[in-house]
Amino acid sequence: MSTGGPPWFAKFENGKDNWDAAPERLLRNPDLQRRGIVPYSPLKPGIVFRDFVRDGPGHVVKILDLSTEELPIYERLLSHLDCPTNHTLACEISRADHPLLIMPLMDDFSECIFSEPKTLRSHFRLFYELVEGIEYLHSLQIAHLDMAIGNVLVGPRSGDGLHGSTAHRRLYIIDFDTARQFSLGPGIQRAIQLPETQLEPPDGLTTFDPYSWDVHCLGRVFESFLSDCYRMRGGRPPSIAWWYSQWLVGKERGCLGTCRCRPTARTARQVLGLLCIIVPVLDLYERGLRWLFPTSA
Repeated sequence: MSTGGPPWFAKFENGKDNWDAAPERLLRNPDLQRRGIVPYSPLKPGIVFRDFVRDGPGHVVKILDLSTEELPIYERLLSHLDCPTNHTLACEISRADHPLLIMPLMDDFSECIFSEPKTLRSHFRLFYELVEGIEYLHSLQIAHLDMAIGNVLVGPRSGDGLHGSTAHRRLYIIDFDTARQFSLGPGIQRAIQLPETQLEPPDGLTTFDPYSWDVHCLGRVFESFLSDCYRMRGGRPPSIAWWYSQWLVGKERGCLGTCRCRPTARTARQVLGLLCIIVPVLDLYERGLRWLFPTSA
């Protein structure tokens, strides 16, 4: 097995890196050739590539970095795909030459802002899946550590783009290159030095309870989703949904031990489940407020 990890770049004739093409080493991979997958366009230069297909489902290929825990984490998660709370995208690990992750091509989570029904019910349903997925990771004592909108995918609406192992509009959590496995679980694990993340930690903090950091990031993902969705409508997010996002974000106190600034993923999922049950009443309440007080609700 090769240890030459990413990034891999194609080369111009003058020897300079070509960031817009798939490298020859990846194109020659026997597993990809056997499956007829031809990496074409880089989604993350030197690391992640998609293939080109005119009809039917497409694929994404990721070159795994063996200096991270991504490979052993995927090995654990892929062995439990039958668990309904496991929101890992079903994929194949190729071990020819260098470990690769071969994944089905999905839609971006941000696409839900434009395509999903813009109701409190649909927003809570979507976010319940995401919280459920993080709770599942935490039950295995895995912290994602880079939860962001860009690391969430959703099953395509079109049947032509659907793989047999994926479901329509189901949410999937990806990119475990900064994720870590711990010997202690939520409520016990102490703060760690955070890796480089897409979301900037609050107040310039560099250490965080890893599980609490995931929940904080969930809150900011929902906050961003709500803001973008309702900005398009020229309105404000429902107050109960905004409260929930801010509850997850929490009021950070810089805990060096176990963090108590926000709920655990399990508590967050339980409360959101309750909100999903009473959401028809909340929908009527919000509509009534907007009708009675159109400028303040």
